[in-house]
This record gives sequence, C-alpha cells and structure tokens, in this order.
Amino acid sequence: MVDKLFGGTGVKLEGFITRYEDAVPVENGEVNWIGEQGGAAAAASGDAWKVRLSYEGTMDSSEGMVITAEFRSEGYAKQSAAALSFSLSEWSSSNYVLVPGAVYAGNRFEIRELPYAPCWTKLDDHGPDVPTIITDVPRLSKQPQTPSAFHLLTGDAATPIIGIFDDKTSVGWLFETEQATALGDTSIHMEESLDRSTARISFQAPGVRPVTKYEMATTKAPSDDRGHDFEPGETVQIRCRAYRFPCEDVKGLFEKFASIRTSGKPSAKLASSLPFSAAWEIQEKKYNELNWNEQLGYYAVGTIDMKHQDWQIGWVGGGMSSYALLLEGNDESVERALETLEFMFSSQTESGFFHGVCYQGEWYGDEFNDALNRLYPERWHILRKSADALYFIMKHFIALERLRPEFQLPPSWTDGTRRLANAFVRLWRTYGQFGQWVHTGTGDIIIGGSAGAGIAPAGLALCSRYFSDSIYLDVAKESTASFYRQFTAQGITTGGPGEILQCPDSESAFGLLESYIVLYETSGEKAWIDRAEEAAQQAMTWCVSYDFRFPEESTFGRLGIRTTGSVIANVQNKHSAPGICTLSGDSLLKLYRATGKAMYMELLREIAGNLPQYLSRSDRPVRGWDGHDMPPGYMSERVNMSDWEGKGYVGEAIPYSCWCEVSLMLTYAELPGIYVDLANDKVFAIDQVECGLVVNGQGERILTVCNKSVYPAAVKLLVENKAEAAKPLGQCASAGWQRVELRPGETTAITL
Repeated sequence: MVDKLFGGTGVKLEGFITRYEDAVPVENGEVNWIGEQGGAAAAASGDAWKVRLSYEGTMDSSEGMVITAEFRSEGYAKQSAAALSFSLSEWSSSNYVLVPGAVYAGNRFEIRELPYAPCWTKLDDHGPDVPTIITDVPRLSKQPQTPSAFHLLTGDAATPIIGIFDDKTSVGWLFETEQATALGDTSIHMEESLDRSTARISFQAPGVRPVTKYEMATTKAPSDDRGHDFEPGETVQIRCRAYRFPCEDVKGLFEKFASIRTSGKPSAKLASSLPFSAAWEIQEKKYNELNWNEQLGYYAVGTIDMKHQDWQIGWVGGGMSSYALLLEGNDESVERALETLEFMFSSQTESGFFHGVCYQGEWYGDEFNDALNRLYPERWHILRKSADALYFIMKHFIALERLRPEFQLPPSWTDGTRRLANAFVRLWRTYGQFGQWVHTGTGDIIIGGSAGAGIAPAGLALCSRYFSDSIYLDVAKESTASFYRQFTAQGITTGGPGEILQCPDSESAFGLLESYIVLYETSGEKAWIDRAEEAAQQAMTWCVSYDFRFPEESTFGRLGIRTTGSVIANVQNKHSAPGICTLSGDSLLKLYRATGKAMYMELLREIAGNLPQYLSRSDRPVRGWDGHDMPPGYMSERVNMSDWEGKGYVGEAIPYSCWCEVSLMLTYAELPGIYVDLANDKVFAIDQVECGLVVNGQGERILTVCNKSVYPAAVKLLVENKAEAAKPLGQCASAGWQRVELRPGETTAITL
C-alpha cells in the first residue's frame, strides 16, 4: 500500500536509519515497508527498528497528504538519525527548486569562494554582462557530473518546505515538515545523482548535516551536528505534508506556496509589546540623542564610531529615517530631517549618483576592500543606494508639498534630483539595464545584472509626475518590464545588499514590489497589479511563517520573541530580521486595496505588527551577545534561527543600532494601525490593539478598540468603502488619517 501512495508520479516514499560517528555517516539502513500501517527496518549496525506509518488526505487536494512516520528503536542505537524521504525517479536539473529563504532555482549559479565580506574588487568578473555570481552557499551544482546536494536545518528556511516546478510535465510539488521533533531541529536535504536523472528529498530527525555545514560565506565548515543515542523503546516521529498540483510556470509554484503558507493555521497572534506610538517616542528620542551628527548635520545610520555606522545613503537608512521624522517628528526632528536632505545633496558626484559612505567628514566608496591595488578605489557605488535615495527624495518632496506647502525647495535639491533621475535614464539608454555597481565618477556600469536597483523605477515614476516629464515614466515602465522578465518571472531576485555578490535576496524582491505598485498608481495600468502579486508572493517566501522555538536559555527564548513575520535577509547572510530592509511594507496594503486578497494584509500584519517586540527599552532591555543590555531605542537586525554564526548565536542579538529601527519608524509613519474594509466588513489590527466590528440596532457599524498595553496609544485609523479603496493611495497618505487616543487598558467605540 505504501508504494501506491505516490503511484505513477515518479515519487517513491522511503525511510532510512543512519548511524553517524560525529557528523560522518558510517552506516545506512533502508526501511522495508510492510503493510499499510507500517514496516520494519534493520539499521546497518544490526539494531532493529520498527516504523509505523500513517497518512491522511491526498496529495492533489488543497490540504495535501499528511504523512506521519514513527521510528521506534528496539535496541540501543548510538548516534543515529531517522529520515523520511521522497525519491524522484524522473528528475531533471532544469527543474526549479525552492526552499523559502534559503534556495531559489536551486541556487544553481556561478560561484566564487571569498571570505566575508565578499566584494567584486577581489574578482576579475567585471562588466555589464557578468553572469549571476554568488558566494559559496548551500546549493545544487551548476556543473554536470559533479556531486550536487544541499543540507540545511529547518532554521535556515522561512518555512520548512522544499518546492519543485517541473517544466517538462507542468507539475509542481511542495514537501513540508515541522521545525523540530522531540530530539531537536529537523534537517532538510536534497541530493541529485551525478547524471541528474534522479533526486532525493529527505527530512531527518535529529537534524544532521553530514561532514560539513554552512557558516558565514562557506559550505566547508565542519559539521557539529550529532545523531541521537536511542535506547530500547525510544521513538521519534517525523511528520510531512505533500502537495502535487498543476503548474505551468514558476509563478504557479509561488501561487501554491502562498495559498498553503499558513494553511490550517489561525490568523497570526501578534507578540505582546508596545503600541507603535510608544515605540516612536523612544525611537525619536534615541535618534536625536545618539544618531544626530551635529557637526555635519545629518542623521547617522548607527551610533558606533566606525565607517559603516556613520553615513550610508539608502539601503540601511540614510535619507530614509529622515522621511519618517519629517512625517511624524517634533519641530527639532523636522528641522534635522531637512538638514539631512541638504547633506544628501552635498554628497552628489559628477555622475549624478551619490557617494555611498561618509565617515568623519570623508567620502568613501561602497567596496568592502581596502587593498591599495584594487580597481577604482573609493569609486564603487552600490546602485541600490542611489535607487533608494531617488525614491525617498521624492517621498520627502511630496510630504513637504502636502504638510508644509510654505516650504520652498532649494534649487540645488530639485536640480540634484533631476541630475540623479537623468543618471538612471542615461544608464538605461546606454546599457538597457541599471546594473548593480556603477562608477561614481563616470556613472558607467562596473558590474551589471541583478535586481538590486529594482526600486529605481518607483523613484522615476514619482519624478515623472512631480516634474511633469514623461521621459522618466517611459524609462520607469521599460525598465520595470525588463526587471519583470529577467527576475520576477524567473522566480529569482538578486543582489540587493552590497556584500553578497548576487545571491538571491529579499530586499530586491520587496524593491520590485514597490516599483510595480508605484507604476500602477502613477499609470493606472492594471497589468502592474498582476506583476505586483507575483512579486509579493515571492517576497512572502522570505517571511518566516511560524514562531521558531529558540533555546530557552537564549536571549530571544527568555524574551518570548515570536519570529512570524520576520524577514530572512538573503541566502548568504542566513539570519532573519525585524522588518523589510528598509521599507514599511505599505505596498502590501496597496496591493490588498487593489485585489481584496486578505493574505497580503495578513502578511503586512505579521511583518509590521511584530516589529515592536524587538525594540530595546528601559523596562524590557534586549541584551546583546556582548553581555550588555542595549540602550532604549536600539534594534538588532539579527533574528538568528540559523547557526550560520555558530550554535551559540541562535536566538542572540548583535549589539548594534541597525537599519531595522528605520523600518519600525517608517511603519508608524506610513501604515494605519487599524485598517477597516467596509466593503467586506473586515478589520485588520496591525498595532497593539484589539478590535471588533458590530452593527447596532440602527444599522450603524461600530468599531471597538481596546488598548491592552501598559502604554498610552495613538493609533492611526483608515476606514474605506469600495469606492475609496479603488483610488490610488499614493505617498504621504497617512497625514489625513484619524488618530484614536487610548489610555492604557482603555476601550473605545467608534461609529463608522
């Protein structure tokens, strides 16, 4: 009966018992299934095992087939692990392989082995037409007739799933497991045969990565995983869910994942924390006391006297925190936000792009290399930074026009913005792409490819409307269409961060989503919404879908941190992080308004609603891994579910002030704490409040809002009917939203 579970699909269910010496597999025994409800296996060590198998549902149903295997040791089995496997007999290396947050298209790209921080100045691969090049991360091999496998722990993935799209049969598969068993975290494995005609997917408990494991930019670190010493009668249970579905393209794989990502689970319960407004007060105070550079007049991205904690434009928050402070700050913050804008334009180079870094008044390039003989010293620029800058400069301008109409933009600002936009136009018309790295002097591409500058079209589209110049909208449309064909449609977004070469990453996925939404809002063309949905569903794969169980003694274990909604950075830097780098996620709100699909608002709730728990504050400090409590207002980017920095760092926080603080500031500045969709009678509470919607005897809708926190709350409320939701929200929309003031513990009722 077991053989019939996947009959005729090319998939076979298998079970294995492996004995290890340390992390080296020395003996392997296969389960010989007997009967419908189980089987017996003899491990190669001679120890007997009994395996009971049960299953329910079907692989073609929306709920999938749930398979549970209980492995019972009949004797002593030292350093052993049990595995449930799916053997694929009709395999092809052209199949698309996904592990959310860890593997995209199998990570089957050109690789270069470099220590952290990897940088292009150490490579000879230069020019606009370089292939996609990644670092030494877990992957399937691009080279034929070579060993090809990856071995992960569940903490490496945003959701512990392996997905497959077979373009020859137009069939997709998803194989899902749980984070852990009673023996600890499970491991996820995929291995191809040398001729790539067969493959095997396995989930093993306890998780053991054989021989080597991944650590900071290398797959060659010795594995410190261990099997379990089973005693007679001891058991371990592995549970998997398998889905098979028609799949015409990569889009279909991500659509299916989006539909089952939280299948069977209730709406995520937000971590109990403090309201956005209370977090804002802590952060604004911290930014004015610790981040403000009085001498040069700008908000620094960090607080430590080091090069990359001083000024970096875009990416990690330079010129982005100032937008939030312009929208929500006090008079001092607003004045300093404007000074930061002035400083930004002083950093513009002859090409129209910006210097990437300022440290102690000196300008630097973005290369992570100080070698004297490197190419173009201090002239390398991560184009994503200037792309962020263009977008956020326009958001500043729109906010000033709406909130401070009396303010006169200095000509140097408007002229500088046109120069920046023109630099992007020149790149597009010269190369047919924006590239990843440019020379700040010439404005030419040094390294091409990647979706790193994927947010640039959003800035160009806003420029077109602001300056009444159709050239910018034309280039925005053309470049965004190209980004769609080359990246979104292929299920790969690469190169957003500057120190990962061109590894797949979440930041470029969200950047493209932003551009698709802005193109829709500025052009009115609904085709961009279809593309935005594809981008959002891909971005969703980077967002953790469950609450990881941290070690109880870890900082996050003691604080009860909930990981749902945290965002994995990229396949190289295998930490999750609080929020999107570096956006509020309001594109998801806009996508919900355009489609009515609740999964986008639920994702936004998860991302934004769980952000405040990571904020260190005086009554609940977050301790850094240096053993010291971080000051109030600090947030660490590390949400380490993976042991990529070592097992001792799982659940620990790097003790730095980081960009995720800006994501939280933007969240309060741009998002409603409560969104009410009158057309569908739906209420989404993103802030730390509980809401209810009822109809009274007079037919009036009554919204109840309860602040259960110990902090006062000023909650932004957006209520829309169908006609209102059909209109583009645009930029700076939050300025007109109602604010509901609540004392600690107070409940109020609002007639809508």
